[in-house]
Amino acid sequence: MATGLRALNGDADRPRRVSGVSTEGQAHEPDAEGVEVIDLRAELSGLHPRNWRERLGGPDRYGVLLLLILVTFVTSVVLRDSEWQRLAAVAMVGVMLLFALRTSQASKRLQRFALGFVPLIVLGTAAAAAARDDDAADIRIAMSALTTVLLLAVLFAIVHRLSTHLTISWPTILGALCVYLVFGMVFASAYAFAGHLQDGALFVDQEGFTSADTLYFSIVTLTTVGYGDLTMRADVTRMMSAMEALLGQIYLITAVALLIGNFGRARRPRHGMERERD
Repeated sequence: MATGLRALNGDADRPRRVSGVSTEGQAHEPDAEGVEVIDLRAELSGLHPRNWRERLGGPDRYGVLLLLILVTFVTSVVLRDSEWQRLAAVAMVGVMLLFALRTSQASKRLQRFALGFVPLIVLGTAAAAAARDDDAADIRIAMSALTTVLLLAVLFAIVHRLSTHLTISWPTILGALCVYLVFGMVFASAYAFAGHLQDGALFVDQEGFTSADTLYFSIVTLTTVGYGDLTMRADVTRMMSAMEALLGQIYLITAVALLIGNFGRARRPRHGMERERD
């Protein structure tokens, strides 16, 4: 038997009747009494994604993002024997960047900015492989600088998204781990930028470097493992590595530890968030 309901949206004074018999999942037209009939099946289906595209396209998919970051690490190390392989590794970084902005619900302007510059980075990497030495060095400097900027944008987008979580849940914890790894990628890209400015003289007792070198050095420094097989040559990059190690440890013992310690707890929304919900 149908029951009357009041709408929860702007049409609050208009009575509705619940129906669960629609075979097409569509809302019915108003009946003879002027009461709008709604289909619960259609209403509830919009709350739960049906296919993998809707699941991946939703917010806070930080488990998927964490997997993409790890895949990016692997491709940066494995795909480096030829220019085409390095190009594929750069494209993988671009996919990760775009997905991170989308799942963090970044602003449309920022997503369009990234969507325009990620192909530029891929094309610039291909152009650097085909250009002469001097031209290739200039292109690599520009591409590494742009990559660093985009990684920073992703870092702040994730942090901003996590700050809106009213309950500390698994997406919050996974997002915090993504922040940690993206932080290491930011420094890896910054090291590459500094290395290109120094004509490849980035490490002591080593001529030139690869993206695998900078990523390896950044992660080893971030986790304070410090094997010592790679050492920065210039004073600026040595200070950068010391700052990375310090900030990485502060992040782990403060932000991540607090999140894990308060797992499942709710917090009060900020004033701006309350206004948005009202």
